[in-house]
Amino acid sequence: MNKNFQLIQINLLRLILTLVIIFFVLTLFGTSPISVFDSIIYGSMGSYSKLIRTLIVWAPISMASIALIYTFSAGMWNIGIEGQIIMGAVGATLIARSFLGDTFISPYIQILFALGFGGFWGLLCGFLKVKGNVHEIFSGLGLDFVASGIVIYLIIGPWKREGIASTSGTDVFDKASWIPTIGQNEFPLLLIFIIFILYIFSFFVLKYTSFGLRLKATGINEEATERFYFSSSKYILLSFFIAGAIAGLAGFSQASGAYHKLVPSISGGFGFLSILIVLICSRNIFFTLVISFLFSALIVGGSQLQIKLGLDHSLIGIIQATFVLSWLILEKLKLEKLLLKKIIRSNE
Repeated sequence: MNKNFQLIQINLLRLILTLVIIFFVLTLFGTSPISVFDSIIYGSMGSYSKLIRTLIVWAPISMASIALIYTFSAGMWNIGIEGQIIMGAVGATLIARSFLGDTFISPYIQILFALGFGGFWGLLCGFLKVKGNVHEIFSGLGLDFVASGIVIYLIIGPWKREGIASTSGTDVFDKASWIPTIGQNEFPLLLIFIIFILYIFSFFVLKYTSFGLRLKATGINEEATERFYFSSSKYILLSFFIAGAIAGLAGFSQASGAYHKLVPSISGGFGFLSILIVLICSRNIFFTLVISFLFSALIVGGSQLQIKLGLDHSLIGIIQATFVLSWLILEKLKLEKLLLKKIIRSNE
């Protein structure tokens, strides 16, 4: 059997088993699993405008996920992904508030600045790891806090709203600085295009180039790379820079696509969520695309739980946690592989 096809079958079986566990947990909470999922699907994809909102949430999550695949491939725990998203948003806001803010080129210049700011913040984390021997988890968390502090300072300081001392965010960007959309429902074509280019490009780079091979070799055994005459430090730095740059695009998506301004919670916690998604998907690029959309649908569709069923929105957090824990436990137990073998044998 084709290895890729078998991997798809295993992941589908694992997804089905995970959903069965979620159904069981929801039943224990005394709620109807069918009604809950019906509300989530309706809230996230029940109309064209709802689907657009889901795509707007999916964009930064999917970008952050693809960013993490680079650092995870190099064996690095890029906890600093949140800070990299935040700094990308700061870079985008800098252009949106500049003399370019009311010009049609503003969103495209924002992309460049978001890439640069996010890439620089990622590179800082890599530099602390390579040159300072600071574990990437500690440096990443530290830089997350610094980035959050920078945003608060900018919102209540240089970029504060005129006549208002508030941490609610900056002034709304000029419409020319919003991410270009098409149609009355504002379909985010540019964002979708960027995401698919990133995924296709990353798939070929990581799978078919010497760079991807050396990145994975660094992740498998950092010290052994010296025997093959290339520097693991160089590839660690590159992985952090690339991850930071892509995460910066997620920040651009949040600032210019979702909020149309800079707010204190600009990252939305999507960086940490993306870490879980990449762990679930075992760095599989295209499966990451699917699971990130699933989580986006949960986030957006969850608003319907209180409206239609009178349930608290926090139930979405329980569903997400159950999904992650169930998936990781099933992956460890390898139950879906045993099931697949039985299915294959019964069909022979």
